[in-house]
Amino acid sequence: FKQKTAYEIVDCDWSSDVCSSDLGLLAKLDRPTHGVLALALGLFLTVAGRPAAHAALTNTSTDLAVLVVTATTNDAALPAIRQALDFLGTPYTVHVASAQPGALTADKLYAGTRGFYASVMLTDSQLAYSPDGATWTSALNATEWATLNQFAADFAVRQVNWSGYPTPDTGFNWPTAAYDSTGNAARGTWTAAAKPNFPYLVTANQFAISNVWTYLATPLDTNTTVWLADAQGNALIAVKKFADGREVLSMTFDNAPWLIHSTVLAHGLVTWANKGMFLGERHTYLSAQIDDVFLADEMWPSGEFRQSAKDWQTTIAWQAKFNTRTLGRNFRYDMAFNGLGTVPGEYANDDLTPYVRTNKAMFKWISHTYTHPYLDDISYTNALTEITKNNQTATGLALANYSRANMVTPNITGLNNPQFIKAAYDAGIRYLVTDTSIPSHRPASPNVGIPNWVDPRILMIPRHANNLFYNVSTPAEWESEYNSIYAAYWGRDLTYAEILDNQAELLLGFLLKGDVSPLMFHQLNLRDYNGAGNTLLGDLLDAVAKKYEQLYNFPALSPTMNGLGTTLQQRMNYNASGVVATRNADNTVTVTVKAAARIPVTGLVNGGVVSYTGTVAPVISAEAYAGQRITYVSLAAGQSVTVKKL
Repeated sequence: FKQKTAYEIVDCDWSSDVCSSDLGLLAKLDRPTHGVLALALGLFLTVAGRPAAHAALTNTSTDLAVLVVTATTNDAALPAIRQALDFLGTPYTVHVASAQPGALTADKLYAGTRGFYASVMLTDSQLAYSPDGATWTSALNATEWATLNQFAADFAVRQVNWSGYPTPDTGFNWPTAAYDSTGNAARGTWTAAAKPNFPYLVTANQFAISNVWTYLATPLDTNTTVWLADAQGNALIAVKKFADGREVLSMTFDNAPWLIHSTVLAHGLVTWANKGMFLGERHTYLSAQIDDVFLADEMWPSGEFRQSAKDWQTTIAWQAKFNTRTLGRNFRYDMAFNGLGTVPGEYANDDLTPYVRTNKAMFKWISHTYTHPYLDDISYTNALTEITKNNQTATGLALANYSRANMVTPNITGLNNPQFIKAAYDAGIRYLVTDTSIPSHRPASPNVGIPNWVDPRILMIPRHANNLFYNVSTPAEWESEYNSIYAAYWGRDLTYAEILDNQAELLLGFLLKGDVSPLMFHQLNLRDYNGAGNTLLGDLLDAVAKKYEQLYNFPALSPTMNGLGTTLQQRMNYNASGVVATRNADNTVTVTVKAAARIPVTGLVNGGVVSYTGTVAPVISAEAYAGQRITYVSLAAGQSVTVKKL
């Protein structure tokens, strides 16, 4: 991976110190050495790919977990696989083959008729690496390959190769071409065989593979089922079925966590690999929190702006239209308000407050304190007054969809102030937000909250900043400020359309991954800037929706802030539960936990409880979402339940 291209970071990675406003380097996945490597390893892999003969196992069970095998920790697909499984909440083990030579033995894969994994994912079909920088080899030896293949055959475990040079052993003819798809995307059409594994995907559209090294190869024979093919008949994704029953899916292009195609494909790959059933769940979320409602904010480059009744009317009309789109069907803005702005005389010619009184029910409402003070040094008494007076404002305005459990603190201050935190808890606040552009404000893993550092009884919800700045209300203002920051990086000024596209790509990434975190915006971003019903934020979300709806066919969820908090806490409990789930030979699934939790099992259709431990029956519920069934099993600490699978 030797080429690097400058880019603007378009995501906030929970496991590293980069965020949406940083600049960095994007590794372009460059695999020109793979052809030489594949020829060198071809004989070895053909021999190693043949499992040792013995009688296949019967009456087997498999744990609902994934084995991830990588040559080294630097394999580009490894973080893409981790990202997919971490966001879903699917248990997995990473085996770094080069660091543990000869260690992939049978006892690591199964015991008797119980397999420890329901699927296997390889970062590279050949697990190729260079131990000395000059010579290349496979990180697994012949015995390990045979052991892995025999396990897959005996336990009917599917395998996904997330990248690799196409070879006859993986179901392809030798490639006829290889190229860098940056600026020249490989475009494929989905086949009927692939579509059941991607119920969430708009499979009628061509699918683009770009910004990676891509190989073009045709399918080898009828044992290879093509999933995605280009116009020339090259198989970009295909499944090979072996004589021993093994099924191996391979992709002829590279993958990485920041790539759109990797993120979009991930859920379908996990679904196929695990035969439609796995621990974990996937939802898409879109929560836009609008700070400083009822107040005036400074503008770029000077002056100030406060919404009017006309701007509010425009926002209502835009949201109603957005609700007719696939992405926005459930969407409602979250209005984080400051009660001071509603006081008569605070703003001359205030037509906003009286208009809101009769046009408020279509939004969600969050306290942003009464006067918008910095809270890092505020006293307990003053903090309690800020909270109480804003609650009184909510009552006076009769705000629906308002909970005293939620607050967005001004400038995300006060989170370390014991006086404010005590006042917040005493006033009933249970959820605050953080700013993920600050490393300490990022969660330890995807879709979990952060217990407040002063009082862990308050859960902090990670919130994403972005480059739709707090102080811009028109395209000209946004262009001016954006280019004052980034023109040197881009080498020129960007147009409004280019900025929109750039930022829409950022937000799209959050949605495609299933990131639950809300997004931060401000009241200036909802100005009707041309008198024709356009706002900066409306334009941005429309641009996101256009991209999203080319890929996904289901709506995002838009929970209340305390609803988000509940979701994060449920994931935290799930992560800490020590859950083990096993698909049994008798068509049942057994779920066991150490700590109490609500366990999501995607693809499980509950046919009834067969047995359970403990004195109280577990609570089981289910939902249909994005073309899949998700069953939730709520268990007490130490409890186990066996469910018949329909």
